[in-house]
Amino acid sequence: MTVYRVLATHLQGTADAAQKFMGSQLGLSGIKVEQEIHPHVEFRPTLQAVTLEKQIVCVEVVDSLYPTEVKEFVLSCRNHSVPAKLYCAFPKGSIAQVDTKALQFASENGIGILEIDAASSSAPGKVLNQAPVALSLGGLRKYRLSDYPPRLRVPLQSAIDTFRGGNPSKGCSEVYDEIEALCRKLGKKAEKLTGALKKPGVVNWDKDAWHNILEFLKNNLDIVVAGCPLLRHQLFSRLMGMTEYRNETGHKPTSVKKMIERDIALKTRFESAMDELAKLLEAVKPLKL
Repeated sequence: MTVYRVLATHLQGTADAAQKFMGSQLGLSGIKVEQEIHPHVEFRPTLQAVTLEKQIVCVEVVDSLYPTEVKEFVLSCRNHSVPAKLYCAFPKGSIAQVDTKALQFASENGIGILEIDAASSSAPGKVLNQAPVALSLGGLRKYRLSDYPPRLRVPLQSAIDTFRGGNPSKGCSEVYDEIEALCRKLGKKAEKLTGALKKPGVVNWDKDAWHNILEFLKNNLDIVVAGCPLLRHQLFSRLMGMTEYRNETGHKPTSVKKMIERDIALKTRFESAMDELAKLLEAVKPLKL
């Protein structure tokens, strides 16, 4: 019999059923009860278990959405890049209808709303909105896509959704793809401008490696002839530094600590890539690419 020291007595049967949901429907084992998930996160969720991917699935049993401590937990996990996925679980029938504000909060913060039927032995849990996403990825800076050209808004929204949805490596890669494509367009346009390149006709703009294209443009582009005074060496150097990340295959973290380190690094890379894309777009604006 599970002993709950904090959870209210009337919710303990729901918590027991939630443990069955975690085991039977999420395939989790080693479930811990009311324990710390990180030294800098004070709140201890009702239930938690670590996945094979080293993310922490947390279930907080509640009878209202959303208590202050849940909101503080979300913020703490964001601030400390803790890879926690949170479900808020409530007893079946206790909340007749989830209000719009609660659904919006859940959607914006990647929280799963879980209805628990303690009387059911076959399917004790039902997710009412979406599967939760890692809170460590939810702190990504908000972007106004209207600041970017219309043609880039859909792919950049896809990159943001991919990042926040649990695949930050791919999200970063999608932004790098757009930067690389723009660099190749820049090279092709410069090739057509008389005097814009010191050594024209030596680069295959479609097939040569991105790093090599950046290095060539840095050393051979005449920014005065091209009419792009903002295409300075420093910008090309920063973009060249990105190519090593662009080419990384990435390894799965082997511990929660490694997952935290990875998420911090990828958040920084994603935000840096979005910033550099904006600067590159501004720099090449005179060429109307």
